[in-house]
Amino acid sequence: MERKRIEYPGAFYHVIQRGNNREKIFFRDADKNRYINGLGELKNKFSFKLFGYVLMDNHYHLLLQTGKEPLHKIMFRQNMLYSRYFNKAHNRSGHLYSDRYRASLIQDEGYLFAVLRYIHFNPVRAGITKTPIEYYWSSDNCYRQNRCVVVDIDFILNILSLDRKKAIKEYFRLMKIEDEINYDLLKFIGEESFKESFKENNGKQKICELLDIILKNTGVKDDDFLLIKGGSRKRSLFPWKKAYITEAAKEGYTYKEIGENIGISSAAVARYNNTVY
Repeated sequence: MERKRIEYPGAFYHVIQRGNNREKIFFRDADKNRYINGLGELKNKFSFKLFGYVLMDNHYHLLLQTGKEPLHKIMFRQNMLYSRYFNKAHNRSGHLYSDRYRASLIQDEGYLFAVLRYIHFNPVRAGITKTPIEYYWSSDNCYRQNRCVVVDIDFILNILSLDRKKAIKEYFRLMKIEDEINYDLLKFIGEESFKESFKENNGKQKICELLDIILKNTGVKDDDFLLIKGGSRKRSLFPWKKAYITEAAKEGYTYKEIGENIGISSAAVARYNNTVY
């Protein structure tokens, strides 16, 4: 079973979503305009930051930072609303997107700039344009022109320089065609090493917090929650433990992680998960 993505407030992600069977998800400029407008409306509602995007005919890339709302909630809402619009506008039905979107957790500043460059060079690699500036449906011109309604350009430009003229000049240098990078390696830079580092330093604490949310969502009372967390074996707690273990297992947590969070063994978790109540 696929593990839930690492999600926490303030996380940076490179998101990729493709059309079903690599079919088009944008037939015309009006579709792309609708997608961007919808993304802007969703930003106001969910308070995330958008640092970059490119809309190709059969896929899109986003570079964003979440706020309080987790990535999966943002992407579910955006994809659902756009799918409804697209199917109605083009008199079609069925799935618009292929499988689940891909989301890479971004490790550091260097990887952040590499992803932004990767996104803006999509039309160039596809042979549509010779330079990023020629392609209208990306955030490249937002940075070059120092203005954009949807994209939060200040964060990136302020990293380059607090002097805005110098920052834009540095952005131009960053996007020069001759400054080629190895895109085949890009998807591996930072992502796995960051995940491992995250697990080592913050992973156990974050896993416990997420599992506690699952436990609380069973509807257990505060006093019983504390008893379960303390490893109590009271029979009256069985329904809550059972519900917690069942849901946590569905979310992809291991029996060891589930058990350690409430002070029982992996074997005990397995028995709970296979017990009919």
